[in-house]
Amino acid sequence: MGKITNMALAEWMSIRILEILDKTSMTLAGLANFSEIPESRLQSYCNKNSTISVEAVAQLCDSLSIPMAHFFDESMPLRIATGAHSNFGRFRIKFFPLGKKLFTDEVTDKNQLQTTRKLDHRYQRESVMRLIFDSDYFQDPRTIEQIITAVEKAYQITFKTERITSLLRKYVAEGYLERKVLPRGFSRSRQYTYCRTSNKRQIAAKEEIAVIERTHVLIR
Repeated sequence: MGKITNMALAEWMSIRILEILDKTSMTLAGLANFSEIPESRLQSYCNKNSTISVEAVAQLCDSLSIPMAHFFDESMPLRIATGAHSNFGRFRIKFFPLGKKLFTDEVTDKNQLQTTRKLDHRYQRESVMRLIFDSDYFQDPRTIEQIITAVEKAYQITFKTERITSLLRKYVAEGYLERKVLPRGFSRSRQYTYCRTSNKRQIAAKEEIAVIERTHVLIR
């Protein structure tokens, strides 16, 4: 394994930061916002005129889920998790449409904005699916308000009531969730709870979702 030997640490840090920017399309300001390392310090690292601290390297690697051993291995290109549910994926979905100059390919026209919104909807669908099939959250009955709070906490996205209700309706219709109306007096408006179906049906559902449903979510 090729470790850094002759190459100066400052020069290697500069190379890796530029590699991160290239792979993620983040600007230096975006990387600073994402990693919580001041932009001025990152700029100094890029210019190779600042002393590198172990803490800064660890902070940068941790934000991108990069093992420090890989970061300093000359023979290994960086592998950065950029999927929708990675730290970077959530950051991009949240800030990409806002035009804050955190990405080099930010939204610049209406068509691009529409594409971004479609990706955001896909992320919402995938998040709800994960909550249903990859956790025990629906082991107990949950109201819409509780579900919205849980998804926001787990995946850093905000749902409107109509949107989450629409997504859950699909899983109720397919028998993965049961919807029950709450007793009168619980709320002025008609309220429902959502809960998993029986264990036997859930086992069948999980087997089916592993083969079919994930593919459908990704291609819609």
